[in-house]
Amino acid sequence: MKKILVAVALFVATGSFAKQPVAVKNTATNTVPEAVLTDDSTYWSITTLSTVGYVNTTPGAYYNTYKSGGGMIVKFKFKPGNRYEFMLYVQANSYGTDTETWTHCEGSVEFTKDARNQNIFITRAEKGTYRIIKNGRTTTRPINESELKGQHSCTYLWEKTTLANDPNNIYLLMVDMEAHPGADVNNPATIDPSWVSKFHIPVKK
Repeated sequence: MKKILVAVALFVATGSFAKQPVAVKNTATNTVPEAVLTDDSTYWSITTLSTVGYVNTTPGAYYNTYKSGGGMIVKFKFKPGNRYEFMLYVQANSYGTDTETWTHCEGSVEFTKDARNQNIFITRAEKGTYRIIKNGRTTTRPINESELKGQHSCTYLWEKTTLANDPNNIYLLMVDMEAHPGADVNNPATIDPSWVSKFHIPVKK
């Protein structure tokens, strides 16, 4: 997941990720906060899928067909009972090559406070799957234990908010605390805007 959100940073100015220890108070909650729970069909998401496409001029079955320029969708869902689900879809199209990848993992999540009394959550991935479709050929494999612990188990500072320039969405702002252990919401100067991942859900009308 750390490498995945590094890729998101290239599109939407989110942060980079590298594992460092994070000081955590022993004040873990027993349930996911109601503020981040969503209904069955709603995920906190970031999308960078391109709205610009091109016409394929490569000879073959897909000649003269229209293709998207690519991009990605990243999704989080938090569930009662300290559970979470993470999904990533990446589409990379170019002349002669079409690639789609899916990453899905799930596990436990702990919402707690750090040593600065900030809201954080810690994901502990338990199982997951990688799936790749390249030029019509599909390969699938489970995410192994070292990847689950190293790439998909993370600690994040979080805040739920609204943005004045986007009244149609509610945002879940996240900062990777393993990459940026000095981040302090009480001192905005300690947080570079490029570190913030802006997940969102639509406002209910």
